[in-house]
Amino acid sequence: MRDVKWTLSFVRGKNAVLLALIWLSGLACTVLLTIEPMIISHVVDDILKPMFEDTGIETKAVIEQMIPLLLLAGGVLLLRLVLKTWGNIYRDEVALRGIVILRKELYEKVGAQTREFFMKNRSGDLINKCTGDLEMMRHFISWVSYSIFESVLMVVVVLSVFFSISWKFTLCLLAISPIAFLTAIRMGKVVRPIFGNARAQLSRLNTMVQENISGNRVVRAFCREEFEIDKFDKENEKYYELQLEGNRVWVKYAPIMETVANIMNTCAILIGALLVILEQITLGELYIFTSLSWMLNMPMQQLGFYINDLQRFLASCERVHELYDMDTSIKSPENGGVTEEIRGEITIENATLSYDGEKVLDHINLHIPAGATVGIMGATGSGKTTLLNIITRFVDVTSGKVMIDGVDVREYNLQHLRRNIGIALQDVFLFSDTAESNIAYGVPDASMDEVYRAAKDADADSFIQKLPDGYDTIVGERGMGLSGGQKQRLALARALAMNAPILILDDTTSAVDLETEKYIQERIAAREKQTTKLIVAQRITAVKNADFILVLEDGKIKEQGTHKELLEQRGYYYKIYRIQQGLAGEEEIAAVLEGGAF
Repeated sequence: MRDVKWTLSFVRGKNAVLLALIWLSGLACTVLLTIEPMIISHVVDDILKPMFEDTGIETKAVIEQMIPLLLLAGGVLLLRLVLKTWGNIYRDEVALRGIVILRKELYEKVGAQTREFFMKNRSGDLINKCTGDLEMMRHFISWVSYSIFESVLMVVVVLSVFFSISWKFTLCLLAISPIAFLTAIRMGKVVRPIFGNARAQLSRLNTMVQENISGNRVVRAFCREEFEIDKFDKENEKYYELQLEGNRVWVKYAPIMETVANIMNTCAILIGALLVILEQITLGELYIFTSLSWMLNMPMQQLGFYINDLQRFLASCERVHELYDMDTSIKSPENGGVTEEIRGEITIENATLSYDGEKVLDHINLHIPAGATVGIMGATGSGKTTLLNIITRFVDVTSGKVMIDGVDVREYNLQHLRRNIGIALQDVFLFSDTAESNIAYGVPDASMDEVYRAAKDADADSFIQKLPDGYDTIVGERGMGLSGGQKQRLALARALAMNAPILILDDTTSAVDLETEKYIQERIAAREKQTTKLIVAQRITAVKNADFILVLEDGKIKEQGTHKELLEQRGYYYKIYRIQQGLAGEEEIAAVLEGGAF
């Protein structure tokens, strides 16, 4: 009941009023179903029977009595048709609107989640919850809930009519119904975990398909097509077995409920005929019983379908509800947060970040004046990207402070903070859109001149102009069709187009040649707006002109200073410099490699 209430809570405002009217029209339609048999019963008992008993009654008088009744019956049928059609049309509209609202809110919640969330949840599972599971919920709002409501109304209305005619006859019909209800309850208990497991297995299938599409080139490069096909076949077979198991439950229990319904129909005829003979009921009243008994039979026949669909809905709703209830710690303060202009001064005080008890950053202290350029180096896993993440609030520090212009980043409005940070990520992601749209992604209202300038500063303009449609060329999902260096330059242009006071470049020029890297550095340095730049790199050439350079090791700042000062310290930076300049011997290189430099 909690899941049903939660699902219907997304049918809001005028849609909630419309849904209530639709259900009221369903009540009216159900009541109207009983009027036609009552009219015919009246014709049989009060018009035709007296006519056969009294030959003196003229046929014309009988016809005159029947015409208004026939018109009334026709009017009832027409009214029910109009109400039913109207309800069917708008019920789907209401359901779709409710799911649109839920999908939007769910999408916002998923988009606001932290790195840990996406590490723990498979992408295929998330996609399935936002598509297949939501479709099952739409089906419930539109059809399942209404069908159950309509069936309950039918039973209540028809029993009210039956009891008003003959309580004995009604009890005889109901004597067999507990069998159907007990069968339905048993079926529901058996089938629900099966459907839950089936939805989870479908998520695993979706994840596998997505991974294989994204990593198609890797699969082919390593000749693992057969392996991936076999792996998919196994998961596909598991899904098949779970679906088949659910169908077996349905095949086992459905005939029982259908048989019970048919027995009730037979009882209605036989027992009714006996009661007519005994003059307990009239022939017209028997017609009411026989013509309306389907209103008891159908809900019982459909009970299996309802249980089936209801359990599918509950399994889907539970998964979506669990996702919807997940909160994130990375969000704006309740008061909206600070939205003052940002200059770009960054101060980190005793910042520590831990994942599962393991320190990723350990007591970092750092001050970066506004407009300064900082190079960040270190071995793989030393915490370089994590240091950038605490500034952008992709993660929050476990202890300590991260401040921009003297304000803790947790006090800023999150959107305002990130709009003031241009970032080119290490893992380049481009949207399946035009080159222009990808560059202007962070500033949709950017002029073409601004887009051109950002592209030129990132040395992307030259290759974009050579694309089939220039800046209007669709670059493809994740930048398919572009080289690694071209994708990096497009991502850099996207960051530069924001013209933000803070610019973060996470190993952004690793796939370009030294000449291009030098050109990009010169163009960025020549930009008019004073910008605080944080540059993560593995190549000395990318950071040697920085105001100062940090070297991280195991989440700590191991070395700090200018290019010249770090060379004089003869530490990690000095060793990497000698290797990259071709000055190091084999023993020196081996020592650095053992330390995890690469």
